[in-house]
Amino acid sequence: MATALPAGRPSRRVVFIDLARAAAVVMMVQGHAIDTLLAPAYRTGPGYDGWMFVRGLTSCMFLTLSGLAFTVTALHHWDDQRRLSRRVVRRVLRLGFFLALAYLLRFPMARFSHLPYATDERWQSFFVVDILQLVAVVLLLLQGLFWILPSPRAVGLATLGLGVAVILAGPLVWAFDWTAYLPPLLAAYLTPATGSLFPLFPWSGYILLGAAFGVVVERWVAHDRLAHVAQVMAVTGAAMVGAVWLFRLMFIAPYGAIDVGISPGFFLLRLGCVAVLLGAMTKLSAGWRGLPIVLQALAEQSLLVYAVHVALLYGSRWNVGMREWVGPSAPGAVLAWVVLLVAGAAVMAVVWREVQLRSPRLASVVRVMTISALVYPLLGW
Repeated sequence: MATALPAGRPSRRVVFIDLARAAAVVMMVQGHAIDTLLAPAYRTGPGYDGWMFVRGLTSCMFLTLSGLAFTVTALHHWDDQRRLSRRVVRRVLRLGFFLALAYLLRFPMARFSHLPYATDERWQSFFVVDILQLVAVVLLLLQGLFWILPSPRAVGLATLGLGVAVILAGPLVWAFDWTAYLPPLLAAYLTPATGSLFPLFPWSGYILLGAAFGVVVERWVAHDRLAHVAQVMAVTGAAMVGAVWLFRLMFIAPYGAIDVGISPGFFLLRLGCVAVLLGAMTKLSAGWRGLPIVLQALAEQSLLVYAVHVALLYGSRWNVGMREWVGPSAPGAVLAWVVLLVAGAAVMAVVWREVQLRSPRLASVVRVMTISALVYPLLGW
């Protein structure tokens, strides 16, 4: 049986993952801010089109890194994954917190007592699966795999198989009318027809393949083969991108004309670009002993940053979003807001990281109080 690595291993083992996660968080915040605030008159031209493509890679990188970081961290403490350890309980509770928070941010009515009057449109909006629900649910699934599978190799093979299956089955899953056979809450995880932005197919494929690669990466970085990691990721990514263009030139389209969002080829293209970027960041961070505390905090608190900045920008049941009170703005003003939002996210991440490190019990109390504070107004007392 695999065992946890010695406690004395240097933290640089996962520096490249944290660097990439911090970069993904910054890309995520600026992407949502520009999408929310930039006036329509400036949404044109090759510069904007290029930004849109890069922005589309942000969610792919974020999801891939979620699976990669989860696996590397879990394998570092393999023995703890085989039992109901304190580490496992804390992780499950943390993911449960974010899952509950994701649904609370979309609560359909101002009070629980008003739920009988909620329209179908409001319920549909409540059931929408966004990236926070997707990450929480899939990482909980991964935790279950670590619990039941006998070895890291088995975890790697299982996540690889599931990831490939998700990618290939995506067009077939989207073509089926799940709303006719499943409750709306479950159907929303399988089809965008309900308004879901990140259904399991194909988006969970990024997390699963990231987790599968994490099994390989953990072994390589344990033997200080970071240069090899960078090379493999860059070459593999370039090969993916090349394969997509080759298929296009050969007019290979096994699924026929389908939505580009569910196309396995488009999935492969974006995953290839992400792999190339990760390879570059691995090469850049080779030899680093750690990250500045700001970047480290952004990497560790990515889910928190996501939940808070989305509520600020788009609004929620508890607040008016910047979309309403700032409105369409010129590029200069948008850039100023981006800087302010990123700086605010960094401060929040650093403070919350310190709270978690210095007093885990206080952090748990704060999570409970946060959920309670969000639920209390809904009670209508």
